[in-house]
Amino acid sequence: MPLTRIAPTPSGFLHEGNRHNFRLTATLAAEAGADLALRIDDADASRYRREYAEDVFVTLEGMGIAWTVGPRDVDDFEAHWSQRLKTEHYRAQLAGAIARGLPVYACTCTRSVQHGPAVGGCVGGCRHQELPLEPGATALRTALEPGAEVNVGGEVVPLADSMGDFILWRRDDLPAYQIVSVIEDRDLGTTLIVRGRDLMGSSAAQCYLAPWFAADNVAAATYVHHDLLVDASGVKLSKSTRGEGSR
Repeated sequence: MPLTRIAPTPSGFLHEGNRHNFRLTATLAAEAGADLALRIDDADASRYRREYAEDVFVTLEGMGIAWTVGPRDVDDFEAHWSQRLKTEHYRAQLAGAIARGLPVYACTCTRSVQHGPAVGGCVGGCRHQELPLEPGATALRTALEPGAEVNVGGEVVPLADSMGDFILWRRDDLPAYQIVSVIEDRDLGTTLIVRGRDLMGSSAAQCYLAPWFAADNVAAATYVHHDLLVDASGVKLSKSTRGEGSR
């Protein structure tokens, strides 16, 4: 049975860009005869707030979108579906991928130092220092081959240039989005992935990772990357925290 998912991140209140993605995903699911799953991406525990998760359920109910897989309400989500409960599962899955040969290195470079993609390695040269992975001190990055490209649904994406040596495990000892998404989509059995065009690089990163995590369905999925909604000044819509500014 084909399956797609709505995968909001509860790091702010939803906006019209999120709703556009929800509508399109639900429409494509109906057209394909696919099951629709709700996957709330809350692995980043530092940004999670219950009111943001509640907003997801209120929004979907208001839009009349029903799903067949996933939590039914916030209490069910927090008790049984939260990714924050699965940190050790992601850690074990990453360890297995590394044991199978996934090339990685520990890196001390912070986001403020590493401007843009870590093309050819981070700015601090950590790729060649054989540093240990230590919570609070280092993150774990991929070690991409120069010029690495990935086929995403028939479109060749220059992964090394667009994403560089992207992070797999964060310095705050939490899994990065890319491996969480691969593992979750593998376990759900996702076959159709609908994202904004700005996440083409993430799709490429996840297709690259898929073989290391035995996620053949992720690499072979149908990918739909839609245009983004923008405001009157042409700026991409972002999440609002209702008086607290954008995140």
